[in-house]
Amino acid sequence: MKSREDVGPYLAHRDEFYASVVKDEVLAKHHRALLIEGWPHFARPPAGPGYVEKELRTAGATTFVIVFGTNAVAGYDDLDKRFDTWKLPALMPLKGTWVGDLPAMPVLSGGGTPAGPNPIKLQDVADASLYLGPRDTLTSVNMLRADLEGTPYGREIARRLEILFGQAPSILPAATETPQFPPGSGGPPPPLPPPPKSIHDPLPPRPPLG
Repeated sequence: MKSREDVGPYLAHRDEFYASVVKDEVLAKHHRALLIEGWPHFARPPAGPGYVEKELRTAGATTFVIVFGTNAVAGYDDLDKRFDTWKLPALMPLKGTWVGDLPAMPVLSGGGTPAGPNPIKLQDVADASLYLGPRDTLTSVNMLRADLEGTPYGREIARRLEILFGQAPSILPAATETPQFPPGSGGPPPPLPPPPKSIHDPLPPRPPLG
């Protein structure tokens, strides 16, 4: 990969590739798997299962979607005290429960994305929610910028960022731990360059594993 055009064919087919690997390496071998991916890839939109879940169901899989949830239920300052009595960690089924009846976006984003006028409920996007503690106790453990600078891995990260953004933005924090959901963390993402023209190209064939 030397340019954004080289990356383009993969950007539009990430879920397609993900589903194909699971079908070939898990379902075809009659295995079970715990799949981990960012919640927007798995959360069910109003129209029903997303691409990955739909593909796996069509291939015969039984799916159970778990999303990570917080105690923010409307906006950043609206924290629900009912979570305080839970023994942690907690895995809560959503269908027909008060947790499932909460608006999905504040819970998923730590209150960074407030509920809209007709909010989709948490039970509509997943089967269960994993709760690890009050939002303000959650931290991210970071790879420090000083630990990466000058290393082969650090140079590769910088190379990839330069391909995607035209420069290597300073996105690595200087602190070992930072809040998982700081105020303002649910705002719009920074503007990205225009998508590469190759984003409409077909997905290249997957090389054989092993």
